[in-house]
Amino acid sequence: MVRSWKLRDVILMVVFAIVCGGLYRVWDLVYDLLPGTAYAAQAATTGLWMIAGVIVPYIVRRPGAALLAELIAAAIENMLGGQWGLSNMVSGLIQGIGSELVFLFFAYRRFNLLTCVLSGALASFAGVVQWYFQYGGDSMSAWVIFEYTVVALVSGAILGGWLPKSIGDALKRAGALRRFAIGQTDRTMAQ
Repeated sequence: MVRSWKLRDVILMVVFAIVCGGLYRVWDLVYDLLPGTAYAAQAATTGLWMIAGVIVPYIVRRPGAALLAELIAAAIENMLGGQWGLSNMVSGLIQGIGSELVFLFFAYRRFNLLTCVLSGALASFAGVVQWYFQYGGDSMSAWVIFEYTVVALVSGAILGGWLPKSIGDALKRAGALRRFAIGQTDRTMAQ
């Protein structure tokens, strides 16, 4: 059963999205240090931009959490001087949708390693689609497109899926999330 949003869920989502937006902006600066032709290295960084879309729904376990968290994080990244402007909001939208679809597929009832990894990977795949159509991926060789896609999916699975789940689990073990859905799970929900 999907429970309705509570004020504390909204506040936590906004706080985590703001923190992630700040991290995304720092990651923008690191990304800018990569050579423009280092496509595999660029793809390896993509998973870190998926964190908000996995950690927030993993903790609050509410419909729309992934999409809203990614959109808020993208807006914060822009407000902090993100260099991609409006296309950054498009990224937040499509990556948030990619992440959200996995939780929707499992009817917001499964919040485990598999759903988090799939969510990060699908959000990353959405980013690959944007890269292909908006950032010149369509002009690359088939090998570069393949390599970029595979590396981005792995990055999304690990940095965008496994890492936020691990952070959520650590916060739960520390007792910081007792009042949220993650802290109230019983043996019937897979962790």
